[in-house]
Amino acid sequence: MGLWWNWSAVTLAMEERSEQQLELPALLQEALTHNPEIQAAQQRYRAAQARPSQAGSLPDPMIEGAYHNEPITPLTLGQSDFSFLRFGVSQEVPFPGKLSLHEDIASQEAEREGQMLRATTLSVTARLKTAFDEFAFTHRALEILQRNKDFLLDLQKSTEARYQVGQGLQQDVIKAQVEVSLLTSRLLQLEQKREGLSATINGLLNRPPLAPLGPPTSLHKSQFTTTLEALRDLALEYSPELKGADVLLVRNELSLSLAQREYYPDLVFKADYMHKAARLPEWELGVGVKVPLYFWRKQRYGVAEAVESVGEARSTRQNALQTVLARIKELYTQARAAEQLTTLYQTAIIPQSRLSLESTSAGYAVGKVDFLTLLNNVLVLREAELSYEEQLTEFEKSVAQLEETVGAPVAEK
Repeated sequence: MGLWWNWSAVTLAMEERSEQQLELPALLQEALTHNPEIQAAQQRYRAAQARPSQAGSLPDPMIEGAYHNEPITPLTLGQSDFSFLRFGVSQEVPFPGKLSLHEDIASQEAEREGQMLRATTLSVTARLKTAFDEFAFTHRALEILQRNKDFLLDLQKSTEARYQVGQGLQQDVIKAQVEVSLLTSRLLQLEQKREGLSATINGLLNRPPLAPLGPPTSLHKSQFTTTLEALRDLALEYSPELKGADVLLVRNELSLSLAQREYYPDLVFKADYMHKAARLPEWELGVGVKVPLYFWRKQRYGVAEAVESVGEARSTRQNALQTVLARIKELYTQARAAEQLTTLYQTAIIPQSRLSLESTSAGYAVGKVDFLTLLNNVLVLREAELSYEEQLTEFEKSVAQLEETVGAPVAEK
């Protein structure tokens, strides 16, 4: 995509999108197609796939041509017995096994780029899911707070009316006004957060930053029944971080084998043809040997370097394993805790808070309950509804991050 946007087309697309409901599956598919981070990783992978064939090929042959003349001037080909034309070709042939090792090393590097592509795709997917979950939460929170604000405005009017006829207290009026102002502040903060999340989502989709997004679909709790042991098994089999570490270890072990073979000489085969006009044509076959004469300064240190690289790869793999397993346990704990809190809010706290509010509302209407008790019940229900949405969001985010870490689906919608 170029640096300049076609603003007329963009504006039309923006208007259409703002009217459409935002659905996560469609966003994920768009990200897989248009996200520049994924596209760059795909291009690196395709570039790496083109290297093994090059690495496993023989060095290019050398073709030579020469003209020998005596004396210096004039040209005496066909007149002097010592003037001739020579044509030759030479081909360097590495010691057996070196080319195949070069090709295998390049293949492992391509495989590692493939795992990096998977890691990038999983990372973008997880970030998009997380941003969408938070975007959906802000929408739901704005709905809850706006409904709560409308209720408080009605309550404020009722309190003012009671105060004017001597049935209420001025502090109740002031308290209602303060709560409305606080809600207005929270609404503004959520609006700002929603705009930031909109820009994040647009960036992941490679859309214009200010492109509006339609209202998101409501979050539905995923079915998460995978055990911690099963998550570890999935990570060992599918995690791109662990797979990449395994590939790096194999690649460095192959490099060590290649470094050890550098002690063996490469060969150079030659063939020459000389045309002497005054005599019979001549030809020559030969072979040369590239002697690793300075092995104590070159090949020996090459092997030492490769040995250390193998050790580094083993340590990197162990560190990756520990990091992945620790991350899995952390996210699993977060997901289970959020899941339990979501169930608690949904089945107990919110229903009980609603019943309490209905009871106090009825009591306040007939003057049996004071304003502060009613207001407290309003706030308790509001915070319970927000906490439920927040925990549901945290649960879905933890599941998305688990799938990124493990490298495979761990829940069902």
